[in-house]
Amino acid sequence: MQDEQLTYTSAIKELEEIVQKLQRPDCEIDQLCQLTERSVQLLAFCKDKLTKTDEQLVKLLEGLDT
Repeated sequence: MQDEQLTYTSAIKELEEIVQKLQRPDCEIDQLCQLTERSVQLLAFCKDKLTKTDEQLVKLLEGLDT
């Protein structure tokens, strides 16, 4: 999937697919490094998305208190 079109939901789905691949006994060592690298990228994307969403929600909810 192109990262420009990446959404939180699609990133989670891809992470789940990677976990399934890593759990298979036929997962090759060469693939292990690639899958781990992609997982780190996806986790960083998800963390950033969650942080930004949390900040937006806090700002919106603070606006209710005024």
